[in-house]
Amino acid sequence: MKKWLCLMISVAALSLGTGSLIDAAPASSTEPKGDVAKMYRVKHEMKFDLQGKDATLDGKAITADKPILKGGRVYVPLRTLRQSGAADSVTWDAAKRQVQVVIHPELQPAFTKLTFQIGSEDAYLPDGSKIGEKIPTPFLASGKAYVPVRALSWLGMAVSTVKDTVSLDWSDKVIEVLKTEWETDQTSATFTMLYQKDMYIPQYMYSLGSGGWAGETGKVTEKDISLDGRVYNRMQFTVNLRPGPNPVMLTAVSAGSKVVTVKRKVTNITSLPVTITEEGEDNITFTNPIHGYIQIRPEQKIDVSGDILQHNDLFDKLTVSIERYQPSSKDSYQVYEVENSFKLPIKDQKFAGSFTLSQKGSYLIRVISPAYIPFLENGPSMTQWAEFAVEVE
Repeated sequence: MKKWLCLMISVAALSLGTGSLIDAAPASSTEPKGDVAKMYRVKHEMKFDLQGKDATLDGKAITADKPILKGGRVYVPLRTLRQSGAADSVTWDAAKRQVQVVIHPELQPAFTKLTFQIGSEDAYLPDGSKIGEKIPTPFLASGKAYVPVRALSWLGMAVSTVKDTVSLDWSDKVIEVLKTEWETDQTSATFTMLYQKDMYIPQYMYSLGSGGWAGETGKVTEKDISLDGRVYNRMQFTVNLRPGPNPVMLTAVSAGSKVVTVKRKVTNITSLPVTITEEGEDNITFTNPIHGYIQIRPEQKIDVSGDILQHNDLFDKLTVSIERYQPSSKDSYQVYEVENSFKLPIKDQKFAGSFTLSQKGSYLIRVISPAYIPFLENGPSMTQWAEFAVEVE
C-alpha cells in the first residue's frame, strides 16, 4: 500500500517496527457487516430569468432576489447564496460596507469564507489579505449587495448565462457514515466503503496522536454498483490497531473527511510489548513498562525506564507526551489532547522516571527522541521512538 503523511504532523513519525501491535493477538474477526460509509455528490442548480419572471431551485419554483445586468456584466445579490442553501451565512457590516460569505463546506470550494468590499475590486480572505485577482466592483442596490457572477467560482459554484437565463450549479460532496464505531479483538480492522465512481478515490488516515495523521490507500474490490440513482465502486481498507480506541479518518480530495472509530479489545495484555518505531529500534529498549497496554486506577504510578542502545553526544533527554483521547465534535482532526509532557534525562545511556493520571479515559503515551536528526533550516529535530496505551478505569 502507498503511504503518505498529513502535513499536520509535528515530529517525524516513522512506521512501526518489531514492537508493532500487529505481532500478537487473537485471530477472531468482528469486522462490520456491510459498508461503513458511502461518498457521493448531491447536485444543485439555481436558475434566474434576468427579466425577473422566474427563479427555480433544483427544478422547483422559488421566490428569490434576481440578478442584475449592468455594463454588460451579470451581478448576483449575495444573499441569494443563503436562499439557495449553498452558503451557511451572509453577513453585512454596515460600518465597513462589507459582506462576508461563509460557504457550506460540503461544496469543497477554493475558499470557504470571503469578504467583499462595496466599491472595491478586491475580495478578502479571513486574515484580511487580498485574493490577488481583481473583480468588477460590487455595489449596493435597493439595500442589497451585488457581486459579479465570476466571483462565485471561488465559492465552489459554476455560472453560465444563456440568453436571459443565469444558472448557478454546484454540488454537495458528502461522506455519509453508515457505521460510526465498532469493536474487535484483532490487531487490524478490514472494512469497506462505497464511493461514487466519477469522484476521486477515497483514502484513510490513522491518528498519530497529537503528532497528526498518516494515511494509506486501499484497493477497489467491486465496480459499477448501481444504488440510489448513482454508480459506485467499493473500496476496501485494512488498518492496524493499537489497544483501545482507534479513530480512522475517511477522506478524499473531492469530499472532505469523516471519522469512524474502531475499539480494539485486548484479551491478553502480556502478549503486547511497548511499540517501538523503526527509527527507535536501533536506539531504545524498555525495562518499564513491560507491556504496550496498561490498565490502571486513577493516580496509580506508571514507571518509564530503559536503555539507550548507542552513544550520541546529542542524546541528552527524552520527551514523554501524555495524550488523552478526546475527540472534538467541532474539529475532526483533533482527537488527542496533550494533557502533559515531561523530560527524561539520559545518563550513562539510561533513563528513568514516572507519572500518574488522575482522570479516567484512554491515553496514548508517546516517547519522543532527543533532538538529533539534522535539518538545515531549523537545526536538529526529534522523532517518535516508542508508544504505549493506557486505560484509566
